[in-house]
Amino acid sequence: MLELAPAIIESSSRKECLPSTRQDVLSDIINWATDSSATQSVLWLHGVAGSGKSTIANTVASFFRDLGRLGAFIFFDRAFSEKSHPSKVIRTLAYKLGIFDPRIGTAIATAIDNYPGFQEASLGVQFTKLIIEPLASLPDLQKGGPIVVVFEALDECGNSAERKTLMEVLGTELSRLPSVIRVLLVSRPLGDINTALRDQQNILPFDLDSKIDRDIVSYFEYHLGAIQRKKFPQQPHWPGDDVIQDLATRSCGLFIWAFTALMFIDRFDPAKCLAVILRGDTPPGAQAALDDLYKTALTDVYAWDDDDFVEHFRSLLGVILVLQNPLATSTLDRLIGLPESGESIRVVSPLACVVALEPVLHLLHPSFADFLFSRERCGRDIWHFNAALCHRYLALKCLDRLSDGSLKRNICNLTLSGDLESNNIPDDVVYGCTFWITHLCSANDDALSIVEHLEAFLKRHLLHWFEVMSILRKSRDTVPLLGELHRWTMVSVFFSSWIII
Repeated sequence: MLELAPAIIESSSRKECLPSTRQDVLSDIINWATDSSATQSVLWLHGVAGSGKSTIANTVASFFRDLGRLGAFIFFDRAFSEKSHPSKVIRTLAYKLGIFDPRIGTAIATAIDNYPGFQEASLGVQFTKLIIEPLASLPDLQKGGPIVVVFEALDECGNSAERKTLMEVLGTELSRLPSVIRVLLVSRPLGDINTALRDQQNILPFDLDSKIDRDIVSYFEYHLGAIQRKKFPQQPHWPGDDVIQDLATRSCGLFIWAFTALMFIDRFDPAKCLAVILRGDTPPGAQAALDDLYKTALTDVYAWDDDDFVEHFRSLLGVILVLQNPLATSTLDRLIGLPESGESIRVVSPLACVVALEPVLHLLHPSFADFLFSRERCGRDIWHFNAALCHRYLALKCLDRLSDGSLKRNICNLTLSGDLESNNIPDDVVYGCTFWITHLCSANDDALSIVEHLEAFLKRHLLHWFEVMSILRKSRDTVPLLGELHRWTMVSVFFSSWIII
């Protein structure tokens, strides 16, 4: 089964719904999944960013895992772009189904033996050869109850162009699965996903935004109660029902608003932080509510009249916004050339309500990046980031790091009989080798400085890069990456006459 090369992201720390919350939604989904007479075998749960889709998906997955009926739980995360790429989804699904049931595993292993070129096949062919045909050969699967498959955060599975083929497969081919398979698709209602799923007869749309209940009040009661017991043991009724109701109203039904607000409140002086939030006007609409909270967090924690700070803040946060994999702060500092004095922690730690520091740096929710990438939403130039420029900056930092002596012939001092080991390659060099092309191809294509950096790197270190990618067991990625780089150079005004491959 390892031939499938699945993409696995650790899921044990993912949050579930609080007890007794979201009961109506959970009941509807569980009843659909267990109703053998239901004609629609796929349910598409969709809602705006921060509406609680992930916790619902995690809770459903946990429920069926405990019953022994969770065939696969596949979730995507913008912070793990390599593992969340659409090209790996079908292979990961086959791997997880094979692990779930030995009969399925045996059937898929036979399919792999009969079709050894599956990794180069289209996603549609992979779905037929690795999923449809093996499952069709096992009629006894119908006897054991539903097999639930959950795809969570489809909107974070690549971009719309990258997932186009995957969405076509999910939209049209899931109906070929045996009726015992129940598929839960979870996403924001983005245009390409909506087009692929909305009008399919076998797919049941489920609009989470239309579900209004008191769950968000319960969420505030639970977590503010924990803060009260920790910080105000002599004030058992803090902060009071009226305040909790006010917070719930301000959230406009967004759990990410509630989560971010609670992270903001749970600091040295919760009463003061709570007062900061309550001073703001209640904006109309969910997105405005979230934007207002992000503005409050940014305004409160930094001195924006300090030009030196603003420069450091923008260079560091701009990198975090486009990281393709989360990194430890020390690794990030080395990658972009910061002093080894914890500078990144000093700059980012006040934003702990939206940026996680431990064990690795990453955004707590992608909506914060969406907020900062929109000048209209964030409202200030010093808060606004251009994604392409952020990618360009990090691409150049990767090339600089790889060109400073980090890459060389026989980097790990291997012998002919030696095993390929990556333990001696620093994490920042690993990141640079893995993602420098990804960042470069996401950058503005009209930056003349990139020409000099790229040409110097390719002339001096291309073979060294091949060697490191081989040690990292990423050799099969090098040709597609170079193809992507070549396509990028062909559309650039500065590279139009320069063929690198």
